[in-house]
Amino acid sequence: MEPLSLEEKTRFINMMGDFIPHTRGLRVALHSIAGNALTLRLPYQNELVGDPTTGILHSGAVTVLLDQTLGLSAVCSDDIAPSVTPTLDLRIDHLGVAPAGKDIYATGKVYRATRKVLFVEGYAWCESPDKPIARATGTWVRVMDINLDWVRNSKEYNT
Repeated sequence: MEPLSLEEKTRFINMMGDFIPHTRGLRVALHSIAGNALTLRLPYQNELVGDPTTGILHSGAVTVLLDQTLGLSAVCSDDIAPSVTPTLDLRIDHLGVAPAGKDIYATGKVYRATRKVLFVEGYAWCESPDKPIARATGTWVRVMDINLDWVRNSKEYNT
């Protein structure tokens, strides 16, 4: 298995963001890839406010962001073959709230992989990664390896 290059990882994550309807609808986008860690960004949107008196985003939007980030972080791991990975289990500890008007970021990475299960951890943050607003751990099942030649050959998502 040849690991994906940074450009190929970027292209794949952007393609998946456009492909998955709720990710596209929430405008979740790639922020950065650093080694095996992936960071996505959820832009602040008035439509996602859970409490109109404070302007704080609904926790469901944070849950989607973390689920997407941790699930896609498998693409950034150079130790496993790219695979279809539906969420098996996701636990989120909400540690605080993001201030109104601020984008939310989520960072995740695979910390252990077996033949069939990926163990992933991550956190959501707003103003600084050192001040997380939520911490998440979960497992994703490896259904089948996927051939990513189409990512390597795609012209639409060239970076």
